[in-house]
Amino acid sequence: MVFIQFVQIHCGDLNQTSILLPTEMSMKLSIGSAPEPEQVQEGIVTETAIEHHQKLGDELERLAEENEILKLEVEEMRVEMDEIRDTFYEEDACQLQDMRREFERANKNCRILQYRLRKAERKRPPYAQTGETDGEVLRNLEQDLKVAKDVSIRLHQELERMEEKSTKTEEENDNLRQQLIQAEVTKQALLNEPHKKEKRRGSRDVQISDRKTLQASPEEETEDLKCQLSLLKEDTNLMRRKIAKIGKEKDQREQELQKYHCFYGDLDSHLPKGEVGGPPSPRQVELRLRLRLAEEEANALSRRIAEMEVQNQSLGAELGELRGAEPAGGGGADLQLQLQSAEEEAEKLRRRLADLEDQSGRASSELRSLRRCRRKSPEVEAEADADALQEELKAARLHINELGCTALRLQYENSVLLSAAQQHCDGQGGQRDSQEDPRPPPHKREGPVGGESEPEEACHARRFGPEHSPHALEGCFPSRAFRDRQRMAGIRTEAERLGLAVDWLISDPRGVVTEARVYPGDGGSSGGTDKEDDGSRVPEHELLCHVSGQMKAFQKELRGFIDGLEVPETPDKEEPLSIFQPIILLILILVLFSSLSYGTIFKLIFLFTLFFVL
Repeated sequence: MVFIQFVQIHCGDLNQTSILLPTEMSMKLSIGSAPEPEQVQEGIVTETAIEHHQKLGDELERLAEENEILKLEVEEMRVEMDEIRDTFYEEDACQLQDMRREFERANKNCRILQYRLRKAERKRPPYAQTGETDGEVLRNLEQDLKVAKDVSIRLHQELERMEEKSTKTEEENDNLRQQLIQAEVTKQALLNEPHKKEKRRGSRDVQISDRKTLQASPEEETEDLKCQLSLLKEDTNLMRRKIAKIGKEKDQREQELQKYHCFYGDLDSHLPKGEVGGPPSPRQVELRLRLRLAEEEANALSRRIAEMEVQNQSLGAELGELRGAEPAGGGGADLQLQLQSAEEEAEKLRRRLADLEDQSGRASSELRSLRRCRRKSPEVEAEADADALQEELKAARLHINELGCTALRLQYENSVLLSAAQQHCDGQGGQRDSQEDPRPPPHKREGPVGGESEPEEACHARRFGPEHSPHALEGCFPSRAFRDRQRMAGIRTEAERLGLAVDWLISDPRGVVTEARVYPGDGGSSGGTDKEDDGSRVPEHELLCHVSGQMKAFQKELRGFIDGLEVPETPDKEEPLSIFQPIILLILILVLFSSLSYGTIFKLIFLFTLFFVL
């Protein structure tokens, strides 16, 4: 601003000089009588004045332009100042509104505190006015404080325990995952092995065809078939071992997972098992125990059925190979029909087993959903869980019954196929022994491998020697006498087996009763009926005395019957399992244990069938 004022003053001086200069020039020109040197000086002065005037005009223009620029800048500064002032006013207005709101909140809080203070003054005890303390109030407060401290300590301890359990369960879960991954890898490897075996078998079939074209003698062909059959038996036995081992490992993993679920609950559930509807009732625990035992038995039966199916397939393959080696005849057609019927029955059993596995999976999923669900009243939840568990237990028992029936059928089919294969092998062996063969017999294994059952004739030949085998006896006696002796020997062996079973029952009757306690009464009965049945049952000591007395009397009669049987001139030899033996056992068990409940009878029947089948 000072500079602008200075410029304005200087401009005013220049204007005055510009006004004075033309007047002076006119005055000097009007004076004509002046001498010449003075005129020259005046001309020089006028020229300098004109130049100075031009310079001043230029500077004036420049200053005017600068003044205009400065005016524009001043206007811009004014606009900016107005904007800053507006923004400042807006910020002040926002702050003022915030302050007003805070002030209103503070007023509300003050009113609430005043109301509470008045309420507390109204409710304060009389001893606050008088100054006297009440001992009961202090004691109650001290007790409440102690209880709160104890509860806090317990909660901290439980929290630490739960953290330790959670870490342990995480470690166990990681270990189980690793084990499951390893089991899956081994399972995949074992599943790939049958393809390799099939390729090897195909190459062996090609070699067999080449040998058949090269070799023309039937004795060498039968010998080659025997060698190949022994090799196939060894391969199938190895596969059975591996499959049985994998099945056991799988059962162990499933049991560990079931224990994990029983103790710690499912991974999806947010609360532990004890906090959902309170602790489980003893009835619910008992039903879960029964359900677990039923699932284990079902798994064992399914594994047994799988082993028997594998054995059926191996026997069918052996019969097919032997049938291809022997000439065409009526016996081959019968064996083919039997094999086709056995394969159809096995396929039906596989489908039925798959359906039963689907049903068991649905039942387990329903059980998990029932465990996860939360209900308000614990009594209704316990009753619903008990009903669901009873229904699942019934389904599991039906599943076990069906699996037992399928196991008996497969056992009978195995015995039929074994007898047919043994007869064919014996016929081939008789033809081979009638002729002279310089080559040594193929290598035979001793005893069963894996889950296969040893043939009765092989066991008897190993026990008494080759001279007492059935094929050696066939050449010594006529056919009718040999059949009579064979029947007598079979009756004697079955009677001896029954005697062993009776001895086992007499030696340990208390164990049978303790096993029967796992399934007390019928599975579908309620809790009240169970209590009435327990009250109306015979005491354990009297029941044991009654059962042992009946078994001892039956043992005496059985020993007399065995002593009455005499098989002349032949040692005892075993017979393959007949279809009447399980029926005789069932009738015997039903007669002897008629005083027991249905669940105990079913348990004993299942145990005896497994004992004599295995």
